[in-house]
Amino acid sequence: MGLLDEALSCYPHAGYTRVTAPDGTAVPICCAIAHHLRERADFLVGRGKRGKSLLADAAAHWRFEIRECIADGSDTAAFGTLAGCLPDGVHAAEMHHAGTITILSELTLEYPPAEDSREACLRVITRHPSQLPPGAVLFPAECGDRVH
Repeated sequence: MGLLDEALSCYPHAGYTRVTAPDGTAVPICCAIAHHLRERADFLVGRGKRGKSLLADAAAHWRFEIRECIADGSDTAAFGTLAGCLPDGVHAAEMHHAGTITILSELTLEYPPAEDSREACLRVITRHPSQLPPGAVLFPAECGDRVH
């Protein structure tokens, strides 16, 4: 578990910062590890304080999958599922779709998931719904920028 915790917070050498996802997109290593940890949450919780701490660290490597979008003025309300914890404030994100990565410079958590749900709404600032296709996955932009 110590090695996994280090992998979540490490700054890999240039050229070794991403892994290829099933759709062909290059996902930041830390986000891929966090995804696998969340899939094994029950096991990690059963490991006590260290397992729970690892899950808390993984939460910072959030992932949002867009299900549908609607225009809201010059912004877009994106509805979908959130894994991890998107902190308050304005953030940049990488949008992964069809093997490409697009940077979204400003988004906020409009409505967090209700208890026992992963459904959430993000506000993507100055983007039209047509620029945010259903099935696209968002990751924290700072994870993609991690280089040693």
